[in-house]
Amino acid sequence: MQPFVISRATTLLAPLLAACALSGCANFSEVVSVDGDDNYNLIATGISYTMSMAQLTNASREKAVAYCAGQDRDMQLRQQARGWQPMQVELDFRCLPRQAGTLRTELQTGQQPALSLTRLQMITK
Repeated sequence: MQPFVISRATTLLAPLLAACALSGCANFSEVVSVDGDDNYNLIATGISYTMSMAQLTNASREKAVAYCAGQDRDMQLRQQARGWQPMQVELDFRCLPRQAGTLRTELQTGQQPALSLTRLQMITK
């Protein structure tokens, strides 16, 4: 008999699969510039049955915030559309110049901004 050998690919893949099972996984599209004027689009698709729509929505928002932060800007959500077949969240957002802590403190404290251009849209197919 040959001893049981675990391949290197399996040992690298196992932690990833465990993380997906516990927290859910998503595929993200590339961030696409809509009009060349700091307006962008991002699509997140859930690929794990354990991921909820709320988790997918939060993950897509975090990805958009991180994209704008990479440009030293703040993210402003313009429109959010959610669909269940497949489980998908589409965000239209823009990256705005940072203003003396206004958006950053709202994100840290969990408070909503006074003015919002966000529109929630449910997609049914």
